[in-house]
Amino acid sequence: MDVGGITYTDTYYVKKEAAKELRLHFHELVHVLQWRELAPQGFIERYIREIQDFGYDNAPLEKMAYALDRHYQSKGRHLSVEQFVRKNL
Repeated sequence: MDVGGITYTDTYYVKKEAAKELRLHFHELVHVLQWRELAPQGFIERYIREIQDFGYDNAPLEKMAYALDRHYQSKGRHLSVEQFVRKNL
């Protein structure tokens, strides 16, 4: 899968050519919160299952991260991303 970044627990990595994309950093930070809330085994099991069942574009964890990074990009109303992730997992 050709992606700009990937997250493992509390650390994420981005491709050099994508390093200046703030939206990507925000997206990966959402995944950091998901990892924290679900714990490593829970996140990995859920993420793999969602990718298999729905495909990458429709996987709920990815959809959440994309929705929040769009909200960030559009300068939407203030919200606690941490609380949003916790509530919507």
